[in-house]
Amino acid sequence: MAKHSKSNNSSGVFTHAERKMTNYGTKSRRLGRESKRKFDACHLCLQPARTPMLCGQGHISCRECVMANILEQKHEIERANKRYAEYLERQKKEGERRVRERESQEVERYRRREVGLGDSMKEKRRLDVEAGDSKDEGKRARLLLEHQGTSARAVTALISPEDPGPSAPKQPLPKPAGKLSSFWVPSQAPSAESAVKPPASQSAQCFAARTPHALRLKSLIEVRFRAGSAPGAEKLCPACDRALLNSSQVDVLRPCGHAICHRCVGNFVLPAKECFVCQAKVAAKDVVRIDTEGTGFAGGGGQMVATRYEAALQV
Repeated sequence: MAKHSKSNNSSGVFTHAERKMTNYGTKSRRLGRESKRKFDACHLCLQPARTPMLCGQGHISCRECVMANILEQKHEIERANKRYAEYLERQKKEGERRVRERESQEVERYRRREVGLGDSMKEKRRLDVEAGDSKDEGKRARLLLEHQGTSARAVTALISPEDPGPSAPKQPLPKPAGKLSSFWVPSQAPSAESAVKPPASQSAQCFAARTPHALRLKSLIEVRFRAGSAPGAEKLCPACDRALLNSSQVDVLRPCGHAICHRCVGNFVLPAKECFVCQAKVAAKDVVRIDTEGTGFAGGGGQMVATRYEAALQV
């Protein structure tokens, strides 16, 4: 049998053909042009942008989509703040309740000490041992008075005839219920209230980038593309009349919103410090690059390889 045969059954490892026939391991595939969003498409609805608006990081979206998104985020932030305020109020009330319970327990413990009952069965057993389990009520009273500092009235009440005394048979204490080791039983599961956190940001965010950034309506730029004469034609650069594609580097001028290719911006706009189309004053900081997803490894954006991880077959 050949070493690299497709039906190699004597080898301890998979051949390339055998690995392709299984569904185990990591699979990678290069994304093509059809899997990429066009540079002039809205990143919210993924359709060609209607009245395109550009954020400060170069993400295009429809005016209607971005305004609806900002409004929905503000409403969600208000709801999250309300839930967080209610959670803080519950925590405050729970803390006050625990303080009251602790104070009531301290008062009850002090009252029991004053009447000579003590707070532990260990103290009572120690007194019984020191009294020698005798019927000498005076000795028992002196021990109680000496160790617990109670008044004569409390001692008299404690050694009343109704008290059977230490010589009487003691009733067995009830045994505590044993804990089940079956932690998965719903009745044995610990109860914990899920913590409510405040919203991560108090302002709307743009999630088109890997790291979200602030999104404000006043900072949006209305983009003005130059379209071809034919319906559905590609966008053109107003300076060189070249078609703008995903592989192109397209810049938008903040003062006027005109979209010009990066080469023409460097050749005409920045040296003259004015827009090539409307002669509006432009500085270097007013140039915003449109974020594109590219069409290949030489493209200017996005990840070009999709990877799926699955369990590997162990031999």
